Amino acid sequence: MNDAVLIFGGDGYIGWPLALHTAWSSDRQVVIVDNLVTRRLVTSVGADSLVPILSPSARVAAYERASGKNNLVFVEADARDPRHVDHLISKYMPESVVHLAQQRSAPFSMVDQEHALYTQVNNVVTNMNILFSMTRRVPEAHLLKMGSMGEYGTPEIEITEGPIEIQRDGRRHSAMFPRAGQSWYHLSKIFDTYNVLMSNKLDGLRSTDVMQGVVYGSVTNETTDVPLATRFDFDSIWGTVINKYVVQAVVLNKLLIYGKGGQTRGFLSLYDSIECLSLLLDNPPPAGGYRVVNQLDETYDTMTLASKVQAIAKEYGISAGSQAVPNPRVEKEEHVYMVEHKILPALGFKRTKEIDDVIREIFETVIENRERAMRMKSLLTPSVTWAGKKSITSDLFPLPRDLADWSSWQEVAEFARDRSSSDLR
Repeated sequence: MNDAVLIFGGDGYIGWPLALHTAWSSDRQVVIVDNLVTRRLVTSVGADSLVPILSPSARVAAYERASGKNNLVFVEADARDPRHVDHLISKYMPESVVHLAQQRSAPFSMVDQEHALYTQVNNVVTNMNILFSMTRRVPEAHLLKMGSMGEYGTPEIEITEGPIEIQRDGRRHSAMFPRAGQSWYHLSKIFDTYNVLMSNKLDGLRSTDVMQGVVYGSVTNETTDVPLATRFDFDSIWGTVINKYVVQAVVLNKLLIYGKGGQTRGFLSLYDSIECLSLLLDNPPPAGGYRVVNQLDETYDTMTLASKVQAIAKEYGISAGSQAVPNPRVEKEEHVYMVEHKILPALGFKRTKEIDDVIREIFETVIENRERAMRMKSLLTPSVTWAGKKSITSDLFPLPRDLADWSSWQEVAEFARDRSSSDLR
């Protein structure tokens, strides 16, 4: 095992800036592994990144020019294939593995049965492949796994960071905090959490399970130059709420508020997501440890966020009203939301920038790319609902046919039969 870092899903909104930051700030070899499927899935709903992004090879070349270093590598590979995962982990023998290689959109998972199947098969299989290869090849390495605060739902008690103590009939028991995902996507993340915990229990896999809040922002310190930009999604399928609100203000001159606007969640900027993940990489749990981290900075309801965006829009000469639209999700719109998050502050985490300053940066990015945003104006209105009977496939957003393949078990069987893998039987 050496000090290399493998980042599965390193072509994404968070993965790319994390890879840049890790490579730029250290001499560690950083290996990005990605099958580039997010680019295709975003295209499949008619959308694109607001900020044009380069090919992986062009991105790496731009990094080398800017940093004067050559410690960043891109490998195109599919984490659904156990052979690809095992080959890469055995080749690089990483000290740390970051797992971001999953379908990350709740609305995408709710389009139809096929999108739900793709989400759950893709997410569970990629996670399992990484778990098995790590325990087989680098059992002392650290897995940093991206989960979601959405796994918890909106319970009426404080969400603990780690186990919750249960008392019943005079007896006490420590258990994982209850999960209550509200989309097929969030349920896939719950399966991941329990599978990571199982690998820890069975084989002592050192793991950090990150329950991340909603991320917003368009740049980080390393991605301000155009060739190094990270993607920025803003449509109703792939965008997160603050990013969507800013684009709606610029393009529609109104913000689309889901239902009553009382939904409350935890938020952190893209800057702070990268800072938190870096802190966790630099401070792994002890050997054999399993750690749950609630990764967020502040909590807001969506109406408060809308007011913030509207106020800042005026600084740019934009008058943005609001329009209530039926909430496409099945969720509580008024609820308690309390979250324990002590681990990251104890490691030294401090907010990088205030939320208003990050929203200003988003406005500048959107205004700079206004024409590109206008071409995708129709995608700002929510088009996928949670409730109601779902068709097997959807004419609205057809899934690329080569991705509608549930043969992962066949790939595992072929892997086991491969003569080069005889030592794995």
